[in-house]
Amino acid sequence: MDAAPGFFSNAGLRRPDLAWADWPAVVSFLADQAVCRVGVFDDAYPYVVAQSYRFAGNAFLLHFSRFGRLAQLVAENPNVTVEVSQAVSLLKAPEAQNTSMEYRSVIARCTATLSADDAAVEAQQYAALDKYRPEKDYTPIDRAGATRRIVACRATIVSLSAKKRVVAEGDTRAAYVRYPFPPPAALSSLPPEAFDSEGRF
Repeated sequence: MDAAPGFFSNAGLRRPDLAWADWPAVVSFLADQAVCRVGVFDDAYPYVVAQSYRFAGNAFLLHFSRFGRLAQLVAENPNVTVEVSQAVSLLKAPEAQNTSMEYRSVIARCTATLSADDAAVEAQQYAALDKYRPEKDYTPIDRAGATRRIVACRATIVSLSAKKRVVAEGDTRAAYVRYPFPPPAALSSLPPEAFDSEGRF
């Protein structure tokens, strides 16, 4: 997955100097983050929700209640935007305008497909579990219960852009004092025992 796909482009960014062009690093970032935000159409206002997800190279795999507002809105208009971001550090400089932030950010425009088919829902649920539960220390999904309350959503990427500003990685145009934020909500921030198959519930 080293070669950047055709949908990956930072051409429209207002700040081309902040374009994050390293596709393998973007993939690693998307695989590691715990939460994305999904924006959908809802009359006069966007409807934005935080979701767990799995990045599948050309799509975001999502799941949510098949009876909820999000499922209804995606069914009405499958054009969705997925955003994944990470605040890295607060930056302070002598000049007021140079008080800033280190961050990583990805925005993807996608076309969503929903499926309520039992096998499709379960296959996508197990794919998500491979991200969050790689130790596989769980009982099988209950088809009569969980499966039939969930809809599987595959948000296939149409276009994706990425931005990054991390002074520690080479942006030295101003003299900043860095105040890193605590570890983000990312899988790599969890302790090893979180993925230990000998763990106890």
